[in-house]
Parts: sequence; C-alpha cells; structure tokens
Amino acid sequence: MKQVTYRGPEQITVDEWISPELPANYVAVKVAYVGVCGTDLHLYAGHMDSRVTTPHVPGHEMSGVVARTGSGVSEWKIGEKVTVRPLLPCKNCRTCNEGNSHICPKLKFIGVDIAGAMQPEWIVPAELLHRIPEQITLRQGALIEPLAVAIHDVRMADLDPTDVITIVGAGPIGLLIGIVCVSRGHKTFITDIDQTRLDVAKSHGMIPVAPDQVEAAAREATNGLGTDVVFEVSGSAGGATLISTIVKPRGKIIVVGIHAELRQFNLQQIFHKEVTMQGARVYKSIDFDDAIAFLATRTKELEPLITKVFPVEDALEAYLSLTRGGSIKNLIAISEPAI
Repeated sequence: MKQVTYRGPEQITVDEWISPELPANYVAVKVAYVGVCGTDLHLYAGHMDSRVTTPHVPGHEMSGVVARTGSGVSEWKIGEKVTVRPLLPCKNCRTCNEGNSHICPKLKFIGVDIAGAMQPEWIVPAELLHRIPEQITLRQGALIEPLAVAIHDVRMADLDPTDVITIVGAGPIGLLIGIVCVSRGHKTFITDIDQTRLDVAKSHGMIPVAPDQVEAAAREATNGLGTDVVFEVSGSAGGATLISTIVKPRGKIIVVGIHAELRQFNLQQIFHKEVTMQGARVYKSIDFDDAIAFLATRTKELEPLITKVFPVEDALEAYLSLTRGGSIKNLIAISEPAI
C-alpha cells in the first residue's frame, strides 16, 4: 500500500506505507479520497517548511471509513463513512476556554504540523470524526472540509439579508463561499484571472467579472457605494490591493486567503471608510455539521467541482495540474475501491 510523501520544496514521492500503532481513544480511518487544496500547494512550494518535519505525509480534505478503533472508543463502528476535522488545539489556553479552539495559539493542523491523510490509514483522535450520511458518496465527502471552511467564512461575515457580496478569488473556497451566499439569496460578484473558474461561478448563480472591471461593476450595482462585504480569497498581491477599493463605507472585508508574504495594502481607504476587517481561519465543529447538511441536499450541484480523480501513483500530477490552471478540485484516490 502506498502513501504520498513531501520531502522538500517541489518534491513529492509515492512510497510504501508502514502501518502505525493505534493508541487508545484513536481511530484508524481507511482513506478513500483526499483533495489537493491551496494549503497543500503552499506546502508543496516550501512555504510551510518552518512547520513541517520531512519526510511528511500531507493532506487533510478527505473521506474514508472506520477501519479500526483503539481502546476506549465505543461511539464508532467499523465500516462507518467519516470525514475528519483536522485540528488539535491545546484545550487549556484562554482562547480554547473561550470557545475558539480552532485558533488556539498552540493549534496543530493535521496534514501540516502532523502527518496527514494521503496514506492508506489515517490515525486520528476519535473526537475529530464526523459521520458522512448515506446520501453523500465517499467521492463527494472529500468536499466536506473545504465546504466547512466556506461556511465558517460566511458565518464570520454575519451577513444581512440584503448584503451585496464580492469575492476576490474563484478557487475552490471562493466558489464555495459564493455557492453558500447565492443559496441565501445574495447578489454575489466574483473575480479571478482564470476564465474556467469564472465560467463555473456563473453556472452556480454568481456574477463573474474580470479583475479590471470588478470595481466598476460593484459600484454600478450599489449606487456608487461599493459592495457590503468583500471576501479576499485569492491570497495574491493583486487581491490585497483590490479589496479596499470595492468595499463600501462601513463595509466588511473578510480575509480568507493565505498570504505567504507581506502585501502592500491601502490602510488609508480603510480609515476613510471606517471599514471592518475580519480574519476567518478554518472552522469549528458546527461548521462541519452544517457543511455535511448543506452538501447532503446539493450533491448533484457540488460534485462537478471535482475536476479529476488521480490514482495515488499520480499524486504529483494532481498537484501540478492545479498550478497550470483550468482545474477546480483534484482528488487523489488512496484506497483501491475508491478509484
């Protein structure tokens, strides 16, 4: 059986897997599918080497079935379909005690700080599992984690029913944020340099706009004010520059994208317009539950976001094809029956 291994910047190999021990209160999940996301691309590029010990197994967007249970685990049965909320907080600090363990200063993100899901069995604490209902296939279940990100981002925006939205960046998270916003009746603009992604956005009810036209489009739709809420999901220098120009006075900017380097940003506009800026990182348990419920009623709508499924032997190509553009979500099939 094979695992995917990160060995250093732009070095991905496929290697023989060695089965680890199963501690008490842990579960061994037989991994079916793992999605390759923006975080994985940052890791592949070496941007997270300060947190990674090589050789390292990446991956955290996944689906699978319970294969084994450690002592002390009674709530999970062999064969149940599950996904994993890959966060290990300290549980003791003030942030955790205030109910915000997802941003614990000592948080370990499984798949970055600790070995991830691109292996035949993933050993994780039982408390991190979420059941996948019958109406969601294992293939579709790999979308739950990124959908939980999007639902958390929208929750953090605290939208009013009449808010007009602009999303900067039409990658998987940007598209999922847009799908959630459209489902709630919001007029939603989205911009990106990738026309394929804008076409997908349009098919889901968003209004696609080229980056050099989005400011004008936002103002035209809002009597010159700008949009109520702007989600920065691109993680790009251009996105950081753009967001302050298209948000209305007293509007909100939700920063979602990972910025691996310092960005130039117009704080003067934030000051003049009294704009609120809010970071939005990963998710809480409720966001996973809501993502599962949302996906369960929209499987046919969301499954086309999966561009291609790669066998584990072609894991490197699953990464590289995303860097070339034209793809939305690539999955790697880890288990034989999943292909």
